[in-house]
Amino acid sequence: MTSRMHPLVRAAVASALLAALAALGKTPPPAPPTAVQPTPGKGVPGVPATCGPRTLPEGNACIPLPRPGAPLDTALPAREDLDDAPARTQPAKELIPRRPDRPAEAAAYRFPIGPAEGASTILAGLDVPSPDDTPLPPSAVEIGADAGDEVFALSLEDQEGPAEVAMVGELFGTTVVTAHLVHDGGRLRQILLFHGGLERVGPRAVVGVPLEPGDVIGYAGDSQRPGRVALYLETRQLREGVSLGALEPNRLLEASVTIPLDPRNVLPLRAAAAGD
Repeated sequence: MTSRMHPLVRAAVASALLAALAALGKTPPPAPPTAVQPTPGKGVPGVPATCGPRTLPEGNACIPLPRPGAPLDTALPAREDLDDAPARTQPAKELIPRRPDRPAEAAAYRFPIGPAEGASTILAGLDVPSPDDTPLPPSAVEIGADAGDEVFALSLEDQEGPAEVAMVGELFGTTVVTAHLVHDGGRLRQILLFHGGLERVGPRAVVGVPLEPGDVIGYAGDSQRPGRVALYLETRQLREGVSLGALEPNRLLEASVTIPLDPRNVLPLRAAAAGD
């Protein structure tokens, strides 16, 4: 008898073994499944994606990670000198600039603080350099004030209906955000005004409350930059298809949610400037 079993004999022995196990009510364990490497890509809607190496799941899609050593996307730097100021995520190149038919001079516009007649004191922004070389985004302006000065709601250029309080909380110090529907090129667009640096909020600063021009929404202070009383005002346009209702306050500054807008496109003109 040789040490090696003939293949036919080996097959017969295996068949007999399987038959014996079946008779005892047992089945051999199944073969382990063949490992399949997941392929990055889009999954079934409503079902999280199964992602491969160097990707991250994002809903039903896979987001590729940058290769090691690859440069990251550039973004506006955070204003580290401002307490409570959120990091900026908006690409620096994206801005809705001033329309050529709108005056360039800040003195032509009405701001939500200060006298109805006469120009407001612009500390920085709208082509006015900051005295301490702290740059402002082109969608923002810093307006001089005394502590406790009333900050009131504005009616923007070509606004449809009353404004509404969209957010009250901490963004640029104590901040009140108002939402305005504005006619632009035959369409209605939602414009957000960020009123920051407040000492405290006003009696009408309640989310969802409609606002008439002149309603007090806050009082000037230095909650953004201690020791420097000013109103920080920023204007941004809500992207189409985005709903304010489901957003966390800090997401209002994300590039996927709003676009920076030159304030001169929407601020109302002072009576004197409008009559020129």
